[in-house]
Amino acid sequence: MDIVRENKGQLEAVITIRLTEEDYRGQVEKELKNMQRKVQMPGFRPGKVPIGLVKKMYGKSVLAEEVNKVLADALTNYIKENGMNVLGNPLPDHEKAASVDWEDQGEFEFDYRIGLAPEIDLELSENIEVDYHRIRVGDEMVDNYVKDFQKRFGKITNPGQAADEDVLFGEFQEMENESTTREDGQVHKANLYIKFLKDEDLKQQLIGARPGAHFVMDIKKAVDSEAEAAAMVGVKKEELGKYSPLFRFTLESISRVEPAEINQELFEKALPGKGIATEEDFRAQLAEQVARQYQVDADKHFKNLVMQKLIAEADLPLPVDFLKKWLLDTNKDQLTEEKVDKEFEQFADSFRWQLIENHLIRKYELEVAPAEVNQELESFVRSQLKQYGQHEVEQNMIDEYVKQVATNKEEVKKVYDHLFEKKLMELFREKLKLKEVEIGFDDFVKLVTEKYKQDQAQPAPGTDT
Repeated sequence: MDIVRENKGQLEAVITIRLTEEDYRGQVEKELKNMQRKVQMPGFRPGKVPIGLVKKMYGKSVLAEEVNKVLADALTNYIKENGMNVLGNPLPDHEKAASVDWEDQGEFEFDYRIGLAPEIDLELSENIEVDYHRIRVGDEMVDNYVKDFQKRFGKITNPGQAADEDVLFGEFQEMENESTTREDGQVHKANLYIKFLKDEDLKQQLIGARPGAHFVMDIKKAVDSEAEAAAMVGVKKEELGKYSPLFRFTLESISRVEPAEINQELFEKALPGKGIATEEDFRAQLAEQVARQYQVDADKHFKNLVMQKLIAEADLPLPVDFLKKWLLDTNKDQLTEEKVDKEFEQFADSFRWQLIENHLIRKYELEVAPAEVNQELESFVRSQLKQYGQHEVEQNMIDEYVKQVATNKEEVKKVYDHLFEKKLMELFREKLKLKEVEIGFDDFVKLVTEKYKQDQAQPAPGTDT
């Protein structure tokens, strides 16, 4: 066997593997003998078919299969022994491979095109500055959360007259026209939420109504979608066209949520176990909790900013021609040359970031220990059980649940990825210079939206080969 590497520019190479009969003859003969023991043919006892006949029937396919195995092992070992950091997978020269004569050839030559990862010299330091947004929770937002909890834990009453946020219950009856009900028409009882109605005239008619009142409405105009209209009168969406859009609604009862009082009972229901005694503390705890929830989105934005900053800082060249060919070769059904050319910079930055991420994991010796995975799984199991009201669960039962979850490889991989992500984020916050920016959530959403639009409108810088 002879293996030759020819560099094609800075980050591409062609590896040529030349095989002689000595390199594969033993494997081919061994496989043919295995087949001889298994093959069945009329006129011969099992395992007694002549080897020459087996070779005549299967020799070509066995030769091709065994040669490919030898090639794969040789290529893998060569890359490993020479410390080559390749991108994607080696690409065989399909045209050259197609010209092989498996009947008469004894020596073979195959070419493999490879892309090489660039060297990375990147260190995280305070020389790299990144905006870090902290979400400010204003009084108005806290007010809305307080009102939401008041409604959620409020008391249902049945007033005698409807108001704009009440829920009405009654009977929908299909009409022939505005004054006549349809014989054998659709009849259905359901709720009607005044505040979700699209028809403003109908809203005004319903406000102030009392049980026993009748209203004729066009159900398609009353709500936003046909799906809502169909559900309201108890039919399937696809069958809605069979019915008249006119229905008479007879109001039977009115439901209203009387907001809960702002007191210690509400505090405990809304934020159990916090020991909150005053409205001031309640609002402060709410603000802190909401800020943590929104900070998740801010941290995602921070990660994106770090990615862009480090990609620009590292300025990694890539083997563009190879990567384009590799993308097409491995995604024949999904990608075209035009799509690859158009979206290549997005692909390229994904490659760059993966290289940078792996470099940082090695450089800063980030790792996730099995004990950390188990701890994360235990925390996940406990949080799931709490949702079902099981707050005090014995440790042996938790351990059993963890074992069950740990048998799911996909779930375990998610945990590993999540923990690595946390460690990377901690590393960024520790090593980079963070320019803290306090911002309201609405302004943050606008900022992220504008940033996304700018990124989409501006092409990324060109890639060096």
